[in-house]
Amino acid sequence: MVSRPTPPGSFPYSSTPGSGRPDTTSGGGADDPEAETDQVRESGGLGTIPVRRIGGSAGPWRPDGAGAPGRTGTSGQAGASGRAGAGGGADGGVATGWPGASQRPGVFGEPGTQGRPAGQARSGVPGGAGRKSGGLLMRIGDIPIRVAYSLGAAVITGVIVVLIFILFSGDEPSDPVGVRRSAAPTTQPSPTVSPITLPALPDPTALKALPGTPSVVLGAVTDAKSAVTYASLGKPWAAKAVPSFSVGQQVGSAGLPRTVIASGTLPGATPTKPLKSDADYRRAALSAVKWTIRNHHPEGGKVTWTASQRLATGKGWVLAYRVTYEVKGKKRTSQAALAVIDIGRRKPSVLFVTVPDTRKRLWADIAPVMASVRAL
Repeated sequence: MVSRPTPPGSFPYSSTPGSGRPDTTSGGGADDPEAETDQVRESGGLGTIPVRRIGGSAGPWRPDGAGAPGRTGTSGQAGASGRAGAGGGADGGVATGWPGASQRPGVFGEPGTQGRPAGQARSGVPGGAGRKSGGLLMRIGDIPIRVAYSLGAAVITGVIVVLIFILFSGDEPSDPVGVRRSAAPTTQPSPTVSPITLPALPDPTALKALPGTPSVVLGAVTDAKSAVTYASLGKPWAAKAVPSFSVGQQVGSAGLPRTVIASGTLPGATPTKPLKSDADYRRAALSAVKWTIRNHHPEGGKVTWTASQRLATGKGWVLAYRVTYEVKGKKRTSQAALAVIDIGRRKPSVLFVTVPDTRKRLWADIAPVMASVRAL
């Protein structure tokens, strides 16, 4: 093995004057730990490496402040990897390293310089910005994709909720309570029914024939539903359906005041107790007369009794009365009569006759019809 002479300025044994590096052999006999560290890091155990100076001073290789070789050399000093130092490029100094030095990877996991021209730094990465931005991107990349999707979905959902609230907040009515009140079904007030007031019944009074021309009797009307029978009269009477009754005869139209003869069951509820005495039938007849005043005579009629007697053909009671009312502002009068007939049932039957003063000649038919009624 042939030993080579060590030129001046080779490290680690000596330094050239003016290089700014203290002699490793001086300093009170203490070794420079930084020099040994640099030698081991750079040489990798291959020993010292001579450096040939061409046109400028060359010193031993030394890492820069960031721990990477050749970033910024001292004045006139070239990096070991062949890149010119910050001050060496000015005087044309070129340093050459060992073979393959330009292809050697950098220290501390830094990429090598292969494929880059001498003195060219990584484009767009000033100083240590590359490692900082790269570290941030690596940290973002380490976030699991499921977490990223969850965060994105939460953000989108929040934005949608806010937009819906903003868009539809103006659709709320200004007075929701008032809307609810108007939407609630309103109950129609029941029509006010004026009470029917009747005078006290007179003592038993016989029914008398009224003036007029009696109609021809054609036969008998049989009301099977009400279980009664009575006289059937000829013209101008004609069989007609009368509201609230089962069988009827009528003259003219059905408008008020009416001219009718009709039979049916006692209007209203069935009596709670069977009718037995004359007083029971009289009270039932009085209730039925109130019903006829309300439903078959013009409103506001006033009653005057003309007869009150026991039924001539069986158990029951007969009431005759005159009704006074106004039609188009003119005072008018109707003659009427009502009989309550015992038919052997809890609820008795009735026969009702009314004739207005526009047909006075038919008032003479009232007494004969009431005298003809009997139970089947």
